[in-house]
Amino acid sequence: MDEKLILQQIANCIIDGDTIKIKDAVTEGLRAMIPAQTILEDGLMAGMSVIGRQFRDNDVYVPEVIMAAQAMKIALHHLKPFLADRFLGNKGKVVIGTVPFDLHDLGKIVVSVMLEGAGFSVVDLGVDVPVQRFVEAVNKERPDILAISCTLTTTLTYLKEVVEAVRKTEAGKGLNILVGGLSVTPRFAQSINADAYGVDANLAVMIAQAMVRQ
Repeated sequence: MDEKLILQQIANCIIDGDTIKIKDAVTEGLRAMIPAQTILEDGLMAGMSVIGRQFRDNDVYVPEVIMAAQAMKIALHHLKPFLADRFLGNKGKVVIGTVPFDLHDLGKIVVSVMLEGAGFSVVDLGVDVPVQRFVEAVNKERPDILAISCTLTTTLTYLKEVVEAVRKTEAGKGLNILVGGLSVTPRFAQSINADAYGVDANLAVMIAQAMVRQ
C-alpha cells in the first residue's frame, strides 16, 4: 500500500477511535519501512489534530474523544520502541491539571495525549486539583511548562489563585505557564500573569514546542 494511504489509515483509526485496528495499522506502517517519526507526526498526531478541531467546534462529543485518546495511547505504546530517544519525553516536561472545583477532563485529555505524542513527558494531575497540589507538583517535578485547564466561568478565580501561588515559589518564578479552556480568554490569561493561552489542543502543543525552544 502507498505510504500516504497507510498514514491516512492510521490517522483515520485515531479519528474513528478504533482501538482494535490501530495497532495493526501502525504495524503495517513499520513493515512498509515508514519511519516511526513519520508515523507519529503524519499519522497519529494528524489524527489527533482533527479530533482536537472537531471537539473545539462541537462536531464530536465525549465518547468520540475518549476513544480517540485511548487509540492514541495504544498506538504510542506500540510505536515507542521504534522511536529515537529524542521523541520519548525529551522535548521537555509538562505538568497539567484542571483547576479546583472543575471536573471537566476531555480537553485536558486531548492536550495531554498530543503533548506526549509531540515528545513531551507529561505529568497529569487530573481534575479538581487543589491549589496547593499544583504548587507541590511544580516544586517536585520542576517542569518546563505548567498547563492549567479551566472550563467553567465560576472557576476562573481559582485559575488566578493557582497562577499566583505557583509564581510565589522559587520553581515557579520563571516557569512557562500555559492556560486554556472554554472560559479563558487571551486577555484574562494576560491579566493573571500566564505566559500563553491555547485556544485549542493543536495551538497548545505548538505553543509548548515554542516555549521549550526559547
